[in-house]
Parts: sequence; structure tokens; C-alpha cells
Amino acid sequence: MTLKLLLVADSDSQLLACQALADAVRALGGAVTVNAIPKPGTPAGVLGALERSGPLWAMSTTRLLADPRLEGFDAIGVYLTGSKLAEFRSTYRLSRQRQRQPLRPLFCGFNGVVLERFEEAIAWRLGYDLICLNGPRDQARLDLLLRHTPFQAQRSVITGLARNRPAPASSKARERILVFAEQVVMPAAPHERRRLVQMLARLSRRSPDWQVLIKPRVAAHETTFHAVDTHISATLREALGSPPANLQLSYEPLPQLLQRSRLLATVSSTALFDALDFGCRPVVVADFGLRQDLGTPFFAASGLLRSLDASEDLDALEQGSDADPAWLHWVGYHPEFSAANLLRALTDLAGGVHDSAPLQLSHPGYVVNAADLSTNQLRRGAEAAIRCRDYDEAARLLEIAQLHRPDNRNIGRRLAAVRQRNRLLRRLALLVTPGLRA
Repeated sequence: MTLKLLLVADSDSQLLACQALADAVRALGGAVTVNAIPKPGTPAGVLGALERSGPLWAMSTTRLLADPRLEGFDAIGVYLTGSKLAEFRSTYRLSRQRQRQPLRPLFCGFNGVVLERFEEAIAWRLGYDLICLNGPRDQARLDLLLRHTPFQAQRSVITGLARNRPAPASSKARERILVFAEQVVMPAAPHERRRLVQMLARLSRRSPDWQVLIKPRVAAHETTFHAVDTHISATLREALGSPPANLQLSYEPLPQLLQRSRLLATVSSTALFDALDFGCRPVVVADFGLRQDLGTPFFAASGLLRSLDASEDLDALEQGSDADPAWLHWVGYHPEFSAANLLRALTDLAGGVHDSAPLQLSHPGYVVNAADLSTNQLRRGAEAAIRCRDYDEAARLLEIAQLHRPDNRNIGRRLAAVRQRNRLLRRLALLVTPGLRA
């Protein structure tokens, strides 16, 4: 049986996770379509890579749920931020009921390592038919979180942290290149970002026969899920003025860099596992200590923490130990954890091996983020968005409210008003249409 999957995402990091999953599923014989919900500033390179690897759609959630082609998929994977995850699940089920169409299994996952707020992340994902986890570490935390609660029937599957098919072995020697994978907000403080650049510059000067490449998260004109005031290129100029000749920025795709480089350095990026995929030795920057805001405690037992400032040069840094195998298995980087597990779980769901009744999220004495919002809560949220002139958000909330109450004419009129693109006509429509009475 060839499973046909639809993956839905919007931000750059989520789309990258979808591309990795899509490639893995296709390699196993599945068929995958990705829907990139339009979002200003999404890196063109990310969208281009998705388009080259398989079918790519670009529809809003509303258009997607109304598209008849949705019935051609066996399951839908949703990679969105927390509140949007819960809203998609709720809206999808409401729209299927309204159209009298059968439900397809919904699954969700994470776009990388879960560094903090795991409990909050799970609270948004409860109610999905499957939650994809990275490894036994996440499974143990999930079991502990849901034990002795009405939600312990929540299904999950471990899909691992290996995101790339290893490149074919090459007899060509790797180049003396250290790639630093920048993260937009780790560290976030401007003085710490300048210090990081200065450490890389000192290491470059101590290693004249090496090249140090900083791989920015996005280009200066692009946006990402996390906002940052200063692009790394500006930080480089501010901190160094004139950097060493062997320290440069590189916008070459990370997989290509990792296949020819000897070292990858990162504070806490999932790129560490990409480096392992491609045979590049990873290093975790330990100069800022083990701090929750940096995500470095996750790597404490990895055996990969190194001080850049204390390293004599890059030759010495390269001689460090390999990652601890027990730690790799614990976090999910192991051959037994892969997309094949997801396909088996979805096949079991399609074959009725498991009870397919949705997990009930409303229980006296329990509150979870994923619980459905009431119609009035949605309308109140829409009115707050209108006051802030965020009409796209108001329309999104009113669309969900309309699914709750399709016969409520006031919701329909308010929705038509916020959809009006002419500012004067929109203002008039909002004045004459009734909002929610307090």
C-alpha cells in the first residue's frame, strides 16, 4: 500500500522539517505533497528546494480545507506553531463534518530538538491521531506528563533525528573548513552575539590554514519565526570591523557545506544531527555555559561540548571525542528511529488496528491548550484583532467561528467586513455590522 501524505507548514524551520520528512517518506515508497501556507519573507531557497523535490502547494488553511483534492490523501501532517496546531485540528474536523466527508488521520511533530517547554508543546498537540517524537527521551517525558490523566491514551511514534540520507562515500579528502551554524536567538543578547563572532575570529587567526564559514539562518532581507534586531552580517561588521581573510559568511546550502567540511560548530542547533548525517564532526560551543535559554543542557551528556576560546587552534578542536552512543540513542539519533515507524503507525490506523475515535480533550478538572475554543472566545479574539487592525487574524478566527456556527448571520457579516481590502469600505462595513456584544 502506497501512502499518500500531505504536509502542512508555514515558517522556514517547519518547512525544512517537512522537506526532510518528505524525502524520507519518498525514499520508502510513499507519496508526499507539501502545502506551504503563504507567509511574507519565507526564504525563496526553502520554497525552491521543496518545489524541486516534489509537489508543492501554496494555499491558506481556509482554501486548503475547501480543496476537493484533500480527499486523495491517506493522512495529513501538520507542522505549525502551538495555537495554530490546535486550530488546524479543530477546523479540519469541523470542516469535514460540515462537508460530510470522512476524517483522515492527523499527525504532528517537532521541527527539531525540543530544548524547553516540552509540556506546553504537548499540551497544544494533544488530540492528534499521532504525535511524532524525536526519541526515547521525549517518549519518557510524554509518558510521565500524561500518566494518571484522562489523556494517557494519546498515541505517539518515535521518528528520530536523522533528517538526511547520507551522501555516498567519497575518496576526496574533506576541506579544512569549520562551519558555524548560526541560530537567530541563541544567544539573543547583542553583546553575546558579538562575543561569539569575536571568538570565531580569534580561532580563525590561530588557524590560518583553515577557513571559518558562518552560515546565517536567513539572508538579511528574509524573515524567520524568531525575530532578531540585527542580522549576523551587521554583527560581524560591528564586532570586527575588518574580519580575518579566512572568516566569511556563506549562503551555500548547509547540506552542501557539511558534505565537504571537517567541522560544524553550533550552540544548540539541530544542524548538529545534519552534520552527523553527512560525516562532518560536530562541536557544541561551551563558552557560554549550560544555560536553559541557550538550550545547551540538552547536550550536557553528548561528549561534544568544547570551548572555542580555550582551543589552541582548529586542528586541536578537530581531535575531540565523538558523540556518546548512549546519548545519541536516548535523544533519537539511531537507525531504529525513522520515518518508517510513522508509515507503519499510519498503516495500522488506516487498517483499523487501533481505535480511531478522537481523544476527548474536555474533562472536569483538566485544562489543556489544545481544547477547542468556544464560538464566543473566537469572536472575542476577532474583535481584539480588529481593534489592533490585524484583519487577517480577525478573518482567521471568524472563519473558525463560522465553522462552529454556520447559520449565524452576524459572524458571516463580520467576516465579510474584515475581508474587505478597501480601507474605507472595510471601515464602513465594520461600523454597520454587529460585533460580539459583551
